[in-house]
Amino acid sequence: MNAQATVLPICTVQHDFQAVVQDVLDGSVPEDTFWVSCYKQGEPSVHGKATAALDERDRNLVLYEGRDGVKFRSHGQDRYSVACPALGIDETCIATPVASYQISADLRKQSQITAFDVAPDGSQFATGYHDGSVYIRPTSSPSAAPPSATSKAHLSTVTSLRFFPSSRVLLTAGADFSLSILSADPPESSSYTTTKVNPARTLRGHTRAVTSTAIIARGRNVLSGSKDGTVRLWDMPSGSQIRTLAAGTNHFVPVLALSAGERWDTYDLGPEAESQNAPPESLDPREVDTADKVVFCALQDGSFELFDLRTKRAVFRSPTGPSGARSALQALAYSPERHALATGSASGLTSIYDVRSLGQGPTSAFRRNEAPIEDITFVDLSAAHFGLPSPKSSSSQRTSSEFGLAIATEDGLPYIADLHPSGPWVRAELVGTDCDAVRFVKTAGHGVWSAADDGVVRRYKLQ
Repeated sequence: MNAQATVLPICTVQHDFQAVVQDVLDGSVPEDTFWVSCYKQGEPSVHGKATAALDERDRNLVLYEGRDGVKFRSHGQDRYSVACPALGIDETCIATPVASYQISADLRKQSQITAFDVAPDGSQFATGYHDGSVYIRPTSSPSAAPPSATSKAHLSTVTSLRFFPSSRVLLTAGADFSLSILSADPPESSSYTTTKVNPARTLRGHTRAVTSTAIIARGRNVLSGSKDGTVRLWDMPSGSQIRTLAAGTNHFVPVLALSAGERWDTYDLGPEAESQNAPPESLDPREVDTADKVVFCALQDGSFELFDLRTKRAVFRSPTGPSGARSALQALAYSPERHALATGSASGLTSIYDVRSLGQGPTSAFRRNEAPIEDITFVDLSAAHFGLPSPKSSSSQRTSSEFGLAIATEDGLPYIADLHPSGPWVRAELVGTDCDAVRFVKTAGHGVWSAADDGVVRRYKLQ
């Protein structure tokens, strides 16, 4: 089934509207306004304002009133929603960051974040930069605190960062064709001093920039994808290369993103399938926990390819994008638990697949505009983990699910899509940036994290 793309709306708010509200609460002004804009591709945009004023009786309560075609409401505890009847936009949750981490003044020259990851246990995060440096910071540190550790891991741009499952080791990759392993032990106290960390091991073999990495199981083996059109399997203890896989049906098409996980039991790969019944290849003695794994690769020609690490062969490749179009797949995420694959393209299209029936095409596809998708990650929207308040409207027929996708976009308007079987919809807008491209979005602990071109890392508490 080839799903027709659904057009989702955009609701955005003045990035510092909470500072406006705080001025009203502090009594600096009796009331103030901030802008609210709503968009839907193919329809006239709506630009309105919201007024914030103190309640006459309860001077700790701020009342909101939207005008010029928009509605703005507070749901308490820094939760808000926006609606726009003219564009048919029901109340949409506005998620504000609960923490923002800026680069300290003496390191401000490193502004644009080129790589980002959060430790699985949520204790620290890492950022990479154009000069090849990597910074590691505890999440418990103040907003503008210095990093706990720095490393000049690469000669040029850091392109990928990935914490190992232990949260104490970091895999880095760069435009200098190499990967490195860094120790990432968190500081023992809050009054730490920044330490310099040298790579414990450097992996070389790629002939062009490394673009993405994936860690298999506990991390004895890792994968790397590169613009040289290869995916390489590495042995961490020795730093040696185990196997090279040629992407793009052996045509060495540049690899832009990777996502690995467990293989599923049954599947229908359709006519594009390749060697799906190939016999397993003898495992190299250096391989650990690879026999039941697969890796998906997002390719520059707009297709994605599936490799079975048991056979070391490509078993499926999707059709390529239209010739000459901005069709490159820049983002990709695989959820073994949900049997789901999500891809994001340079033309703003997000597609969802059931991996058990890849040959039938996407089960759902949606876009908001033409802005490139920079990063995507699946999100558990259940009440126990990342559930968002589901705004209610008498005219809304939307039904919430427990399965969502956080999406980072070049236009600086990241959001969370609810992947309900009846159709996708915008569960929450992740606000806070001022038109700066958001390049990365991750999940860890009890939050969703983003990193943008303004050099700020933001954490959203979704509960």
